[in-house]
Amino acid sequence: MRILNIIDHILDKDSGNVVLSQKEIPKDNLEISKYVEKVIEKVWKSEYLELDLQRIPLLEQFWNSSDDFQQITEKFALDYFESIKVHEEIPSGDLLFFNVELDDLSRVIGIAKLDYTQRYIHNVEYDDDVLVNNIVKNNSILPSPGQGVKNVILIDKDKVKLREQQYTGASGKWLMSKDFLQIAAVPSKVSADVKQIKKSIQKISEKYDDDDFAVTSTTQQAIHDSIEKDGVIDNDFIADVVFENKEEAKEEFKDQLAKKAIEPVVTVPNANYFEKKYERQKIKLDNGIEINVPISLLKNRDAIEFETNPDGSTSVVIKNVGSLKSNF
Repeated sequence: MRILNIIDHILDKDSGNVVLSQKEIPKDNLEISKYVEKVIEKVWKSEYLELDLQRIPLLEQFWNSSDDFQQITEKFALDYFESIKVHEEIPSGDLLFFNVELDDLSRVIGIAKLDYTQRYIHNVEYDDDVLVNNIVKNNSILPSPGQGVKNVILIDKDKVKLREQQYTGASGKWLMSKDFLQIAAVPSKVSADVKQIKKSIQKISEKYDDDDFAVTSTTQQAIHDSIEKDGVIDNDFIADVVFENKEEAKEEFKDQLAKKAIEPVVTVPNANYFEKKYERQKIKLDNGIEINVPISLLKNRDAIEFETNPDGSTSVVIKNVGSLKSNF
């Protein structure tokens, strides 16, 4: 990865000011280069919304404008601060802007809001020329790029990848896509749609006295297979797999999804991430034991079997285990 432009502006809510950097960070700064690279990788390996760049004029200017990169970032930072300053639940932070060339020579422009966290650090002080090692609280610690960057925008040619967090407080809710970028009809997250799909299937299956575990595992398998096969979640396919010949149940399922504004085919922007996410089924037993099983083995009775006992309880039998490994 090669940095073309990178600049950092500070949003200081305590003082009510935006501290605009008057110069870009040197392109040969290896630490900041590693930081940016990890931020980009984290977005690619997580859930994000994908939107057409032409829908968001505020971001389109970064890609199409011939104006000075620094000037565009300054205006963006000032407008962003105006949007968040009355929301006390949104912490101060940095707005990091970067324009980079990837290894495949494609270009990515990014904006990352780096929310501050509090940490205790040591501080070397002098008291009457006597050195004292003190411990103080630092209120301006930047997040780890691999975990703590909650609001990130990546722009590449005609698409925008958006990872965001909603903040809720006395001033109401604030979401970057709706309240700052002014994006109309922001699509729901894939994980939120999947949650509603599973809830609808569970509710309908109870009506038909279907086995709860069997329905849960079959649903997980169907979602995974749909993503693996077509890169989308096809709810007609899922209905056919889960409810098989129960046409009434299929129609009821489709009606419920329509009421919840879930499309018959849910687009999955990051198919690899979700394919991996749904390739395993976590089973939690009443006694507190949790088992994480690959969905490919759930119906393999040579690997795992679920037995219904005379009292109605279920026993889980794990078979043909070559060796046991414990992770600490």
